[in-house]
Amino acid sequence: MEKAVNLKAKNTPQLWILLSANILIICGIIFPQYFKEIANEFDIVLIIKGLGASIAPLLLFLLNGLLSSHQKAIILVFWKLKNPLPGSIAFSKLSKEDPRIDRKRLKEIHGSLPKNPTEQNRLWYKIYQKNTLDIVISESHRAFLLARDSASLSFLFIIFIGIPALLIANWPINIYYFSFLIIQYKVVVIGAQNRGRRFVTNVLAVESK
Repeated sequence: MEKAVNLKAKNTPQLWILLSANILIICGIIFPQYFKEIANEFDIVLIIKGLGASIAPLLLFLLNGLLSSHQKAIILVFWKLKNPLPGSIAFSKLSKEDPRIDRKRLKEIHGSLPKNPTEQNRLWYKIYQKNTLDIVISESHRAFLLARDSASLSFLFIIFIGIPALLIANWPINIYYFSFLIIQYKVVVIGAQNRGRRFVTNVLAVESK
């Protein structure tokens, strides 16, 4: 748990930037004249840094706490209710697609590889726990956590910023902004799905060396 917390802490600055940028965008849409005046007087980078040091950390803490890790994975990233995690296809699918993974070596170490999704995820997690200190696995895990949390934030932006913007902001800017949030979420989700699968295969590749 401590290691996961440390990895999340490393991702916090990037999440602050994502949150701060979205705050600036919606402020620019709802209050364009005031935003233009502020932007003319201050460096936009300094504004983002100011948000990152003040309101963004608190908002990030509150928003990230609205969803559990399981909800983020099932609902927002992998879009599956049953066996959503990529570890559930670690041996039946992902290990066969990555040339770095020596399946024969894995069988020598762990015996017959499971086919049941739950058992696959359980064995994969056991292997991960064994290799948590490996730098490749640690960085891969951190990247997945960042992508997963970015996906959850992007979804919450749609709910808490996008929908109100449809009602408050002027047409057609409100439609453009809402469409931007949808696209942002989909792009981040694709990245999170790829990072998740890469995390799984990196664990197996390290184990089968």
